[in-house]
Parts: sequence; structure tokens; C-alpha cells
Amino acid sequence: MPDANPKFDRVRRPDPRGRTVRDLQGKEALYSTAPGAPKEAAVLVVCGRCDLETGLSLMETRKLMTVPMLATPHNRRVWARCPACRHRAWLHVRFGPGLRAFLRI
Repeated sequence: MPDANPKFDRVRRPDPRGRTVRDLQGKEALYSTAPGAPKEAAVLVVCGRCDLETGLSLMETRKLMTVPMLATPHNRRVWARCPACRHRAWLHVRFGPGLRAFLRI
């Protein structure tokens, strides 16, 4: 059945004879269902060695702060093992979106 007025038809009807290709990456981007989708991290850590930013929960942060560890609170740096590259380096620590929402900062 032909369309009444193709000029105003914005979404074309699918061809029943052709195969449809599903855009799974578009759906994951739209609904953030990808396994690599960022979670609401409480603490964000940027490694000075590998320059990767990692989001951590409070429990993961507690595991990160094991002895031996050095801290310089005035510039929010910690000498500890990086969760991304697993090497000891200076980590720049800041509040993540999960903790900022909880504290309403």
C-alpha cells in the first residue's frame, strides 16, 4: 500500500523482504547498559604514572589506602598502588559524582 503523502512521511516503513540490522551500540549508548558504562563512583582517582582516571566505591577506596601509603592532604595526592596499572604512583584523589550527590556539594 503506497503512502498517502510521501512528502510528510518522516519514518519509512520497514521492507518486509529485507533483513533488519539492529544497532546494539546505539541502544547501549542510549540506555547505558554497556558493561563498561561508568558507575556512580564515590571517589575518582587519576594516576600520575598512567594518566588513567578510575572511579572507586568507598570500599574499594579503603582497600586502596593500605600500608605503606603516603598522603599530602593539602593537594589531595596519595602515594599508593594505582587500581588501573597496579604500580605505585602519586594518585590525585577527588570526590566522585556519587559522593558529591550524597554530600550535596
